[in-house]
Amino acid sequence: MKSEEKIEAHAHPPAPGASFYGWWIVGSAFIFMMMIVGFVLYGLPQFFPNYVEEFGWRRDEIQLGNTISKILVGPLFGFAAGWAMERYGLRAVMIAGALFAGVALTGFSRMDSLSMLYTFYFFNALGYLCAGPLPNQVLISNWFSRLRGRMMGIAYVGIGVGGAIVPWLIRWLRDAFGWRGALAAMAGMVFTTLLVLALFVVKRQPSDLGQQPDGAVPEDENKTAAPATRHLRLSLVFRTPAFWLLALGSVLSISAVGGITQNLPLYLGDISKSGEEAQKAAALYPSIVLLSSVAGRLLMGYFADRFRKKYVMIATFLIVAGSIPLLVFARDYPALLYVFAVLFGFGLGADYMLIPLMTAECFGLAGLSRILGIIITSDSVGEALMPWFIARIREATGSYESGFYLLSVAALAGALAILAIRYREGVPESRHQLAER
Repeated sequence: MKSEEKIEAHAHPPAPGASFYGWWIVGSAFIFMMMIVGFVLYGLPQFFPNYVEEFGWRRDEIQLGNTISKILVGPLFGFAAGWAMERYGLRAVMIAGALFAGVALTGFSRMDSLSMLYTFYFFNALGYLCAGPLPNQVLISNWFSRLRGRMMGIAYVGIGVGGAIVPWLIRWLRDAFGWRGALAAMAGMVFTTLLVLALFVVKRQPSDLGQQPDGAVPEDENKTAAPATRHLRLSLVFRTPAFWLLALGSVLSISAVGGITQNLPLYLGDISKSGEEAQKAAALYPSIVLLSSVAGRLLMGYFADRFRKKYVMIATFLIVAGSIPLLVFARDYPALLYVFAVLFGFGLGADYMLIPLMTAECFGLAGLSRILGIIITSDSVGEALMPWFIARIREATGSYESGFYLLSVAALAGALAILAIRYREGVPESRHQLAER
């Protein structure tokens, strides 16, 4: 069954010499990432202090909403999302994601119980899965080959831009309309913008418009590419050590990143001397983190196109691991918060972006959406469990210190897993293993 994008493309073929449509794809992915990840994922923790103040909920109870939803959505829908993208097209899945995100934010604005919080976190997780990194990673990978790292970096800059803006946007909306009004305003903004993009901009792949990846003509295609894999069976992928090492490394690093970002506003409140100082810190330092992530995505995306992606990924994980202990020392030396925010943001920016690039390098484009669906599903479970576990440590001990050290060790272990991925003749060994079977 052809996707609606293909039917539309055959009905309206592009004129000879038409400009490369991939630039529109990058712009669309930029905005999707800005909204779903920058605004929603990094914006929601800004409201946690409001929940504590108004409802008296414990930190681990609040984090449990994110945990339960991602654990349910990941295993139950992660594999289905990859299949749906291949069966029905990216556009349909992304439209559904925009709808889920809008329902979640609207629901948060009206909730008054933990059961409602958990229910709408479920819809939020569906929105992230269907309109967040997974479909946009597949889009960029379909439309770019030589320029994939740089274009992925540009698209992921949207997360940094959105994450840098959203603390100040939320602060302004909350002061003007209250925290419920701020969430309702974000719901309308996110849903309307993403629905328009999904309907009128998203196109699945260059061949749908008679174009080639990177805007090249057929004779310019790279003839020295790594061994190709067609009709890729996931059972073959599962037999390669690279799959398990990449999955483990990404789960550990994403867990570390999620454990920090979801608990950061509450931690900043713990070490602040007054409520006003806590509100300012909760806007300032997450904003610096996400602003710094822009540099991380652009620079590491550039390096990923020039150097072995394995080593770029290891360097990123080490930056994350080294930055986290600075949060602990910042209790006594507040200036270290700036150093933490810059370093952690740089590593965070590159971390998410490198996972699809490394996946494509290890396994090619055949079945990429399904493989990424599995890896991102695994990441989402770790990203959901770790923030809750760190919050439990805080509630039990009265301090985030031991939890933060645990996150640093997790990121370091992730770097060791990626280090173990083997190459042969300049190509990941997994590509040869798949081609030989």
